[in-house]
Amino acid sequence: MRTIRIDLQIWQLSGVFLALAGLVRFNRHTFSIFPEPKPAGILITSGIYSYIRHPMYAGLLVLYGTLLIQFFSWPRLLILLVLAIVFVMKILKEEEFLKGKFPEYAAYQQKTNRLIPFLW
Repeated sequence: MRTIRIDLQIWQLSGVFLALAGLVRFNRHTFSIFPEPKPAGILITSGIYSYIRHPMYAGLLVLYGTLLIQFFSWPRLLILLVLAIVFVMKILKEEEFLKGKFPEYAAYQQKTNRLIPFLW
């Protein structure tokens, strides 16, 4: 039981690290909770963004997923599923906007995965 708890804590910390690693790359001119990029925004492709395009979403899903395992309930599972669907919809919309604003975004998409390294 202790090993499982430690493993979950490592995954939880990994989720926090992933989300924070994505967040620290932004500044007040770039970060937005909305899918449309800010007018003064720049395309960030370095750091964690050289591996996946949406590390903040990935980190939050990892963190919430491990918390769900640790403190399972059906309502929490439903919340995770809704959150994942909202994130996927937001990612798809956000990437439309990014392709329109940044011509180099298509090449960046070819080099990185959206949310899960080596898968999607």
